Amino acid sequence: MSVHLGVVLLAALGQAPDAPTASTLSPQEDASTPAPPPAAPAAPAVAVGPAPAPTGKEEEYGLFPLWNAKLRAKGIELPKPFGVSLNYYYQEMGVALSNLKLGFNDNPPQDVGLIEFGTSVARAHSLSIRPNFMVLPFFSVYGVAAVGTSQTTVNITGPVAFQTTAKSTAFVLSLGGTLQGGYKGFFGVADFNFSVADVDRLADLMGANLLSLRAGYTIKLGKRFSMALWAGASGVMVGVGTRGSVKLAEVLPAPTQEQVDAVNAKCAEYRPNDPRKEPCTNLAAGFQGWADGTQPPTASVSYSLDKNPTQPWNMLVGAQFAYGRDWMFRAEGGFLSSRLTFMASLEYRFDVL
Repeated sequence: MSVHLGVVLLAALGQAPDAPTASTLSPQEDASTPAPPPAAPAAPAVAVGPAPAPTGKEEEYGLFPLWNAKLRAKGIELPKPFGVSLNYYYQEMGVALSNLKLGFNDNPPQDVGLIEFGTSVARAHSLSIRPNFMVLPFFSVYGVAAVGTSQTTVNITGPVAFQTTAKSTAFVLSLGGTLQGGYKGFFGVADFNFSVADVDRLADLMGANLLSLRAGYTIKLGKRFSMALWAGASGVMVGVGTRGSVKLAEVLPAPTQEQVDAVNAKCAEYRPNDPRKEPCTNLAAGFQGWADGTQPPTASVSYSLDKNPTQPWNMLVGAQFAYGRDWMFRAEGGFLSSRLTFMASLEYRFDVL
């Protein structure tokens, strides 16, 4: 049972989310955040293709991106340099939990050697705003502010098999950069971002890195419209250390006598001089009092643990529909392995310099 709650907390904190963050390409990169919620991936921001046909009114161009006049002279059109997008991001990811340490009430977390984990699953949703700036035709920078919720289903396989769920909310900030380039409608994008998530129930901020690579093709649809299609891969690297505390009654039902007996049996396997024996016995005594009704379920458990994605990489496919150089809508899905993602984004681009 004690295992149970430590795991729940853990799981919840690993969700920031994957916070995902969108990127600045004209097909753009995404931005997410795990969680830490993770940040979301970015889609292509370089709309590489022939310049639109004259419309009778000469469009004005600003200073950025630098060197844009040389590209226009060659018949290549780029999106406007500044953009703001609203993004929705969903992520489902297998999480491996290990090295769990628990402390009962005010005692520091210690290795009690009780809990054995199966594969846990973290699911997170987030909404984010992402301002971005194309400095050069091949380089953009962006930031992301996101809020999200996460839910982690934790599977415990020993000493007693059971499943529990932890829910949490998170606020995520991300910074990233995008390298992009293209030729005759074909384009390639490499995006990297770093995210920090403030997850409730966690004592520390949670960090995550996201790297994604994409290649695709832009199709012109008349004078003002274009569509971009791409495929690629995305990998997430989540900070492995997590610690926090939780009240038992918030995440666990009262233990049964069978569960308490299983914990006691595990504690009895330790030799008297084993450093795990005392904290294990203390936890077992607390659960026994809870099961008997002699000790109110007001106790709290502090915990620390390590967590990593079971498979950090997945494949991506996406599409973007653009109206001129101002409006872009994109959607992208990730699949394969134990990591599934979906992103939808609406972006407005403008020029101020």
